[in-house]
Amino acid sequence: MEFDFSKMHGAGNDFVMINDMDECCRLSTATIARLCSRHRGIGGDGLIMIRPSAIASFAMRYFNSDGGEADMCGNGARCAAAFAHEAGIAGGTMLFESRAGTVSAEILEDGVRICIADVRDLRIGTKIDSVSLPVHFGVCGVPHAVIVDNRLYGKSHDDFVRLARSVRRDPAFGTAGANVNVVTFAEDGRCLYRTYERGVEDETLACGTGAVVVATALVHLALAESPVTCETRGGDRLEVAVTKTASGAANCRLKGPVAVSFRGTFRIEDYECI
Repeated sequence: MEFDFSKMHGAGNDFVMINDMDECCRLSTATIARLCSRHRGIGGDGLIMIRPSAIASFAMRYFNSDGGEADMCGNGARCAAAFAHEAGIAGGTMLFESRAGTVSAEILEDGVRICIADVRDLRIGTKIDSVSLPVHFGVCGVPHAVIVDNRLYGKSHDDFVRLARSVRRDPAFGTAGANVNVVTFAEDGRCLYRTYERGVEDETLACGTGAVVVATALVHLALAESPVTCETRGGDRLEVAVTKTASGAANCRLKGPVAVSFRGTFRIEDYECI
């Protein structure tokens, strides 16, 4: 069977996008992983299917590049909104489903803004065995650890990945582990962050839910005020607005750029047999 796809990215987070409103695209975990392979497939941090919803414009199903399904991806959700709008599935303002709950989105001239899940279970200054610095933790659909440190931010890619892998699987974050974000500040006050993502098991150019948890932690630490501009490793800027709560943040809004990289078709048979 042959399917159309769009390759999109939100601030450098890239995804294989599939319109599956007729619900005929059935991909195994292994096939999704092969489609997302940088060298042997289309390539992407993840794959997103747009499917029907009984309560909203559509439902977003998000899969990491290892083929495993995840509850939420912030930049993926922004791409899903733009993709659905272009396909005529949704209007300029919309509500759609995710496994982390419903998401509202707005198509803007300079990008897409979504209202994303609350940040919950916030822990400030957690001590873990992996690093000597304080680690902050919160869940925005998916779990994130946050470390504020200029020296760690400046590490090479390989050193950053080694550090992040030790934090990602620390027992303090349970069997599921956590995505890992390292934050610093530029001289002009901009927040700079880099992220290691579970399921991708590598550093990515951006992470939307990571930016939301980073902003929440910085607000609680009194290091920033909402809205917080978070500059990604790829050089894009995500604007995060949050309302501080005792357990994290509410009214979380994430705005940033979205773009189509290319479009094409693929045959499932080509990816099931390699």
